Amino acid sequence: MEPTQTKQNGRPKLELQLNQTATLTLMRDKPYTGESSFGPYFLYHVKDAGGVEYSFFAPSEIHGQVVEAGLKAGDAFTLSKKAVQNGKKVGARLEFEAVTKPVSAQPNQPVKQDALPFEIPDDGFKQLMQRCVQEAVEIVKAVNTITWQNEDVRSIALTMFIQRARVS
Repeated sequence: MEPTQTKQNGRPKLELQLNQTATLTLMRDKPYTGESSFGPYFLYHVKDAGGVEYSFFAPSEIHGQVVEAGLKAGDAFTLSKKAVQNGKKVGARLEFEAVTKPVSAQPNQPVKQDALPFEIPDDGFKQLMQRCVQEAVEIVKAVNTITWQNEDVRSIALTMFIQRARVS
């Protein structure tokens, strides 16, 4: 790998040479995404086996394969830069392969029947929504001169939730 110094947090840009393979580990769950004059980009922060951190601009095909494989921070994958011939021209193609974890390394946990297929982190929004609903009900009780509907309580609670979520 040829590191090229870039301005992405001081990390060198990952650039594989032709017929080179690298095993990389994701450092974040999701890439930074954006749009440039070349189209959409997906900037991943990765680490090689030696612990060197790189910025990797994944082509949309590779990004799609990372998403499809469900890789998260700490998961490993291999990238290979292979030579391909198209008529008289020789070009390069990146090949992606997710590194599977051995079954014995995964803890034996019983599967819950009502479990979601992904883990939802506790970000505090559930408690915030509960508080907003309780306060909306208190507002409706305090202003008893108006005939309130369930939709009114819902609207008040959602308005408070949106405003408070923006602040935090």
